[in-house]
Amino acid sequence: METSRRPRRRRPATDVVLPTPVRAIRILLYAAAGLTLAAAINAWILAGGAYGFGIALTVALPGIGSALAARAVATRPSHRLWIAIVVLEILYLLWQFARIGIGDPFGVLGLAFPVATLILLCRARTRRYFRSA
Repeated sequence: METSRRPRRRRPATDVVLPTPVRAIRILLYAAAGLTLAAAINAWILAGGAYGFGIALTVALPGIGSALAARAVATRPSHRLWIAIVVLEILYLLWQFARIGIGDPFGVLGLAFPVATLILLCRARTRRYFRSA
């Protein structure tokens, strides 16, 4: 009796399976980038004109950095990237503390993204992933 088995499909050597915490970090970075860019557009609409565009550009910079870092996590992991993400998340923390300071209640909710990202960045598997490259 002959059994017809299909050979298992192998992954190409270029495909790297990301550890679970690293995948979660990428998702959080992309989500933070999207929310930051939405806040930038909101600032532009509220202020209007060239002045509003300047404010929006300033607000959008961390979001652009988040999107670039999220993309680089899978393609170019390094210790420098790990440090850059930590610095970026600390900037997000300071931004949320400033929002809390001016009485914005959503600043407390905004703390969730950078805190969760920093916790995931400090896990052993994540540090090993960034160090191994």
